[in-house]
Amino acid sequence: MRMGGIDRKGLGVKGLIIVVGSCITCSAATVAAYDLFFAQKIVAVDLASSIASQKEEYTAGKITADQLVENIEALLKRMEKRKRNEVLILEEAVAGDISHRSLGNDGGGEEE
Repeated sequence: MRMGGIDRKGLGVKGLIIVVGSCITCSAATVAAYDLFFAQKIVAVDLASSIASQKEEYTAGKITADQLVENIEALLKRMEKRKRNEVLILEEAVAGDISHRSLGNDGGGEEE
């Protein structure tokens, strides 16, 4: 004698498809959120050539001492302006294929 409840025999394949589909969706959303917000991204910074180009411009007389100081301060601000999950390292220490960030005065801060 059956009193209330759900007839579970009717769920079968349809229920299995719903469960598998929701598991795949939740897993994909979790991996995407982790990659976007939490996973550490390593970005190489070419600091040596940026400083060298500023030095060359200063010694050639293209920029003044005040402009040199402003450019270096702007360089430091661009380095500080990064995403929370990015780790900046010097390009000289990089071995492998990772994203690079230019810090020059030609727009600076873009990834290559």
